[in-house]
Order: sequence, then C-alpha cells, then structure tokens
Amino acid sequence: MKNQYTVKKWQLTRWRGREEDVDLTEADFLSVGKRAFAFDRRLEQVWLPATVSAVKTEAFGGCKRLFSVSLPNENTVGISKGAFRHCYRLREVDGMERLSSIGDLAFDRCYCLQEPMFGTSLRRIGEFAFRGCTSIEALTVPACVETLGRGAFSDCTELKTVVTETGVSHLSREMFRGCISLEEIELSATLQELPAGVFRACSALYVFTVPAQIKKIGKKAFYGCARLKNVEIELGCTVIGRGAFAKNERLEQVTVPHTLKRLGFGAFGLGFSREKIQIIVDNEYMQRRMKHQLILCGSFGRAEVVIVGKTIEERKRERRRSTIEQKPAHLLD
Repeated sequence: MKNQYTVKKWQLTRWRGREEDVDLTEADFLSVGKRAFAFDRRLEQVWLPATVSAVKTEAFGGCKRLFSVSLPNENTVGISKGAFRHCYRLREVDGMERLSSIGDLAFDRCYCLQEPMFGTSLRRIGEFAFRGCTSIEALTVPACVETLGRGAFSDCTELKTVVTETGVSHLSREMFRGCISLEEIELSATLQELPAGVFRACSALYVFTVPAQIKKIGKKAFYGCARLKNVEIELGCTVIGRGAFAKNERLEQVTVPHTLKRLGFGAFGLGFSREKIQIIVDNEYMQRRMKHQLILCGSFGRAEVVIVGKTIEERKRERRRSTIEQKPAHLLD
C-alpha cells in the first residue's frame, strides 16, 4: 500500500489508492495534509496511525461515501478547517474525545454524524464547525473549551438537549441558530451573557428561564422563536438587546426584574398588536420605567406593562394598619 500515498516531511500529502477501506495504522507520518483524500469517490473507512497529531485543511473534504474514521487512541489530535466538510455519510469518528481543536467548518453538513463526545483536551470549536449535522440529538459543551466560534452548532435540526458544563464562560453568536427541535437547555452557572442570535429561530422552545447570572441578553437572541410563550428573566439581568424577542408571535408573558436598565430598539418587536405581550413587573416604579423604555425602543404597541403584587398605596395602608395594631390601647384615639 505504501506506493499508493506520498509522504513529505512527515506529512501524508497525497492518496492515490482505489480501496474503499484504507488501513494506515502501520504507516509513519505525523499529519494528514491539505486535501490529501479530498473528493475521493470510493473511500468508506480510514484507520490512521498512532503517530498522527493533525488532520489539515479539507483533508477528507467531499468524501461523500466516507462513513467511519479512526483516530489515534494515545495522543491528542487537531482538526483543521473543513477537514471533513461535506462528508455526507460520516457517522462516527472514533477518538473524537481526544481532539484538542476543531477548526472552522470541520464537520459542516455531515448529515449522519452522531452525538459528538468531547474530552477534556478540547480547547477550541471553530465557526460553523458542526453546522447542519442533522443527526445530532444531544450535546454537552465541556468546561475545558476556551473558544467557541460563531454558529458552531447552527442548523442542527434534530438537536433537542443542550448542557453547558459549569466552567463554560461564554457561548458564541448564533451558536444554536435554526435548531428547530431544541427544547431543553441547561446553562452553566458561570455564563454571564446570551450573545446575539444564540437561540434565533429555535422554534421548539416553549418556555425559558434566564438565570440570575446572565447580565445581558444580546440582540435577536430569541428572534423568531415561533412557539415561545413564556419567559422569566431572573434578578440580575440589566440589558435586553435589539430585537431580542421580536417575531415571537405566540409570546404572552415576559417577567422582568427591577435590575433591568435598558431595552434595545425593538426588543419586543415593532408596530402594533391587538394581543399584546405582558411585561410583568413587581412595583409601580418599575411599571413607569418600563413604559418609558417601551416607548423609547418602539415596542409600546407590541407590549403592555402589568404589575403583579401590591401597589405602593396598598403597602402604605398595610404599614399604617400594622403600626396601629402595635400601639398600646391607651394611646389610641
């Protein structure tokens, strides 16, 4: 088999074989070079040697019949940009838990790829790395990841459950955009922001609680979530970005905390609606402030502010009644 591939400077630069199953475990090279196997029409399975530490740009790109790749089981491996892009039948990558870096578009449109199992060595997931991987149903983002690229898991239409481990400090823009089956989301206690478009067009979301550690909801974070009905924003959030809850036709209630200071333009949509979104607040001061904010951001025709709890006058009367009840009888008029 040795004469079927070329190795230069410890890198497999070109594959010329015609086999469907390629066993390279006895070969001696450190990386799979740029486009080394690209657009191979026969390739179905590949076993790489234990010495490999990198799979470079588009190394297996466009291998439409490839369904299985076996990585080394000893050392960590870095996957470069588009390494397995458009491998439509790729189902499994044995050794994915030993990946140290996943480049931009690495598994783009790998429609058959099953749930990825990330290990503790992973530091980076690039932009659109798993875009359109429509067979992924559950996902855990490990705490060790330091960099998450834009739209990393966008258009994963069968993704239903997402867990972010404690230690994940941020998500990326449009990270789950278009994940139309996403229903359950567990956010880590170390997150402080929901970035722009992170759950845009996640049409299966029905209710959502923004936990107390989230300080900012980015622009269009929940834009176009067609089934979203009820949102509770816990005490701590200070900013709701531009168009964050726009195009949510079934949205009925949003509970906002008194820590909220600013609404972005069209935060709850623009124009006029007969069925208005109820913005739930807990005091009259917040009611006045929210009405003013809704006017400024252009969402006044789409939303109305409702107090849940006792008004200022009711609380004053209760305090007076309590004071009177505590006075000694001989001091009462």
